[in-house]
Amino acid sequence: MSKNLAELIPVKIDTNIQTEWDTWLDNKGSFSLDWRTFVDDKVIGPYFKSLVDDIVKTINIEPKNILFQVFDPSLYDQKEYLKIVHRDVDRLSCITIPLKFHVMEPIMFYEDIPGLGYEQIKKEKRIWPEKPSQIANYSQNHPTLVNVNRLHNVRLLDLTSPRILLQLSFDEAFDEIIHKNPDIWRII
Repeated sequence: MSKNLAELIPVKIDTNIQTEWDTWLDNKGSFSLDWRTFVDDKVIGPYFKSLVDDIVKTINIEPKNILFQVFDPSLYDQKEYLKIVHRDVDRLSCITIPLKFHVMEPIMFYEDIPGLGYEQIKKEKRIWPEKPSQIANYSQNHPTLVNVNRLHNVRLLDLTSPRILLQLSFDEAFDEIIHKNPDIWRII
């Protein structure tokens, strides 16, 4: 069983991060949010820009893009999508900073099943026929590197609690990023 999450130990997540999100939301103006809203450092505001800059400086890799993943009944209400087992097609890994989320909703990773086309199961929104190989949670203390190139989904406990994440996407694989500087990561 491989591990698919790692904490970026040198960078701390501020305990007031939910307040920073609320402040950003109050001041975003006419900027509209979707379930994946791609942003640049001119839009994310000074707090989140500083956090992104700290992450980039620490890992010495520029992200492919930066996005807010938004599932919130008051902003974008399509949380059910997260239950579908999938692989991210536009990135190999990402660093995730949870802004608002249900702490008991873990991310679950699955092994490929030879001969079973996961695309068909995804399209039909069927349940993956095997148990997860890893069940884990994002760190609330440090940004979390996630192997989104592995099959994964989220165990949803309800459809009403917000799930809002700040994510930095990378074309480098999870293991490649860790091996560049293993001392800064704690595998979870």
